[in-house]
Amino acid sequence: MRILFLLSRFLDGGIDMVLIDYLRHLSQDSSYSLTLAIATDMGDLEVFADRIPHNVAVVHMVKADCLTRWRKRKIKEQKLPLPVKLYDEIALAPLRRFLVKRELNKLAANHDVIIDFDSCFYSFLRHVHVPKVAWFHFSFNQSLQQNRRRTLRIGRRLQYYNRIVCISETMRQECESLFPELKNKLSVIYNAKDREAILARASESLEDTRIRQPYLLTVERLEESQKDLTTLLHAYSLLRKQWHHTEPLYLLGKGHSEVYLQQLAVELGIAEHVLFLGFSSNPYPWIANCQLLIHSSKFEGLPTILIEGLMLDRMIVATDCPTGPKEILNRGKAGLLTPVGDVQAMAEAMHHALTDKTLQSQLLVNLQEHRQQFMFCHTEKQFKQLINDII
Repeated sequence: MRILFLLSRFLDGGIDMVLIDYLRHLSQDSSYSLTLAIATDMGDLEVFADRIPHNVAVVHMVKADCLTRWRKRKIKEQKLPLPVKLYDEIALAPLRRFLVKRELNKLAANHDVIIDFDSCFYSFLRHVHVPKVAWFHFSFNQSLQQNRRRTLRIGRRLQYYNRIVCISETMRQECESLFPELKNKLSVIYNAKDREAILARASESLEDTRIRQPYLLTVERLEESQKDLTTLLHAYSLLRKQWHHTEPLYLLGKGHSEVYLQQLAVELGIAEHVLFLGFSSNPYPWIANCQLLIHSSKFEGLPTILIEGLMLDRMIVATDCPTGPKEILNRGKAGLLTPVGDVQAMAEAMHHALTDKTLQSQLLVNLQEHRQQFMFCHTEKQFKQLINDII
């Protein structure tokens, strides 16, 4: 079975990590021949490139530096000078689209199934007759609020696919409500993790001595447009003032909101207790050794970090944002959920998770049972059935 995975760009985000997990698992099955086609070559920004299995063919559809330079610079600096932005959008974007369309048509002719893993190729796939699957990773309702016209356009073009995978049940319900004509094409497959691989990487030793003391941890992209680390910092400040907790808070990740968050920590008087650790290619030792894993976000798809927390038996506090945390944490039975933006509720949940031994025992038992849904032994059957249904 020749499967072509499509990705618009390969960076260090959650979707990229989920795709790597799929490729690593599926590549062990000799009945699959896998190709990963990435629209734009992002050069040294492809920090996880070495994790792609050697038997997965990798193709970049747009490689020339003159066509990718400004795309890479935009990722690094977030904004481009207006003349450069106009030049890139008016002159270079049509060339990139032409190359993607041409290469995609060539690749499609040599594959049995196409999986559009970030659902960004709909405009190129309309006239491709190979069976196609769209993988959707974000809340449809949230996308509608952010960009109504684009979301409705995507909804119409999802009709071009044979099947549409949503990564949570809530997301499936949102899609069905917005686009009832897609109902019979919808499937739910949770993102899966290889627990043994996570445990192995979590056991790797680190020279950083800060991992040896008790600490609280969040592993997130530092981008306040989606994440809500503002609420976390306020809740952490309250945790120290009201309950006198002394554990430092570590933030593992990078992003354009880092300076803002550092300034906020200073304003709250907690700067010396909040450590910005930057990006780590292996966050698992940090997760495995934390006292409490916290996830604060305004919206998600199915946050991978929470699944990884389940795999490593961590106490978890997360905002009950759309979509994913409620399903991952089994409606609060495998971790504590708090309303988005509620500082007091988050601080109280953090305190209880750190101090209530009975609660800790209950959560541990529940999470060990519930995590089976997010392991490949469960989701592999669903994936194979998906493929068989459209061939």
